[in-house]
Amino acid sequence: MSTRRGASSSGRAGFAPRGGRGGRGDRGSGGRGGGRGGRSAPQRQAPPPQPDIFKHPLGNLVAKITTKDIDLTASNGTLSAAAAITECEYVASYNWMNDSTSTIMAPGKPPLWTPLSVPHQLNEDAGDFYRDPNAARFPSYPIEPAVQAIFKVDAAFSTSNIDVFTCGSTLGNLLRFVRNDDKLFHFTVELIGNTVFFLRKEGSPTELITGVRGFGHTFPEAYTTWEPDVKGSETHQRMVQYKFGGLRFILRFECDGYFNPALPQKSSYEEEDDDLAQALKAVSVSQSLPKQNNSLKIKTGGSEVPQSSIFDLKTRSGKYSQSIDMEQILPLLYLKQIPNFIVAYHNGAGLFPTKDIKVENFEKKIRQWEIDNKSALERLSVLLHKIIEIVKTDECGLLEIYRPSPDYLEIRKQHGDESHVLPLSLRQEWEAAGRHVADEFDSDQASSQEGEGVGLPRDYYSYDFDSDSEDDRDFTACSADDCGYCGRCTY
Repeated sequence: MSTRRGASSSGRAGFAPRGGRGGRGDRGSGGRGGGRGGRSAPQRQAPPPQPDIFKHPLGNLVAKITTKDIDLTASNGTLSAAAAITECEYVASYNWMNDSTSTIMAPGKPPLWTPLSVPHQLNEDAGDFYRDPNAARFPSYPIEPAVQAIFKVDAAFSTSNIDVFTCGSTLGNLLRFVRNDDKLFHFTVELIGNTVFFLRKEGSPTELITGVRGFGHTFPEAYTTWEPDVKGSETHQRMVQYKFGGLRFILRFECDGYFNPALPQKSSYEEEDDDLAQALKAVSVSQSLPKQNNSLKIKTGGSEVPQSSIFDLKTRSGKYSQSIDMEQILPLLYLKQIPNFIVAYHNGAGLFPTKDIKVENFEKKIRQWEIDNKSALERLSVLLHKIIEIVKTDECGLLEIYRPSPDYLEIRKQHGDESHVLPLSLRQEWEAAGRHVADEFDSDQASSQEGEGVGLPRDYYSYDFDSDSEDDRDFTACSADDCGYCGRCTY
């Protein structure tokens, strides 16, 4: 008899817990448990956690950026045309594996959408869920798995034109700042090669999402499937690149699942209804962490999934008419360029009627959100350029961003010893992947000038030797330090 999720820990056929589907490191609103599950009665949502500046003390102030600063700069309209996402494409991906040591599989694959033909009552969420699964599973360098996956999927990947490497949570926090949302935050910034890395720094790597209620974890356990080639996966992390505000980004985020119309969605995965109902009642979700060390194991497996097929998912209580706040959802779908959205309403006791599971393509709504929020996106573009300029002029290129107030950001030195976002060997590899392309470009430029003279700049041949102007012919003002000897001053 085939099973839909494999065997449970007790050996009984059923749904094996997918523990890592809980804490959404790139959610920005507290992860899957924080905003997905509708409770059995309306409850006030807990406030988002505040940056822990006692655990992560602040260094000396370098600069302050206020909301007025970016309003004044954005108002000149010079960045209006660029303040939109273009040229979005998949870069790489990986799955966190449920192994005893820190292990990823690249490219991995998201769980497949496999809705039940007959709804069954689910247990409410229970267990511990980590806010940032990347930090929880690999606290020494939480961005390292993403960089390793990129080079694993494409060994010839060029880093020379990547301006910013970030996650959906951190970029979402900057967007909240320019939109005057109140959430405070704290993250590390480091320049590696030509790329500025943003790394969230808001609490302990093993910080838990507290007060998880509802069915935001057990629902995807029942309605999505890790396929055989990615069996044992916990989460799917994905990197896309795109242009925004004249900058090129790589953005990492967690993906809830994907659609594959070519595959059967029910019959090949389901058991007999009676057995399935028993298995579903046993569903529980929790996260277990691998042994902590500085070693990351990388497996090859899975396959690339197109961006057009992935989705984000939320659950709500239909009994209490809990609606989705799309003003919170659309900005994150926009930044991650996720085109599909599922919202599933339950009856208050864990039963999700098929008619109350809404699957929708959101591309038009996302494009409209971009149009409606043009001024905020212009301010975001200005803010990003200001941050990058400050980081690139810093002698170490290693700073922190802290938002202590809704009205301004602080850019500060790191407190104490330097804390890098990547280990030395990987920083060197990222820099080398940018220099290689630059060297090829210089070689091509040199080849294109063959036959035009040795050691002479290309514009030498456009000089007007018949000019009567003394100034045009006087090249003796160049200093010995600057002079590359163009040959003109011998005329």
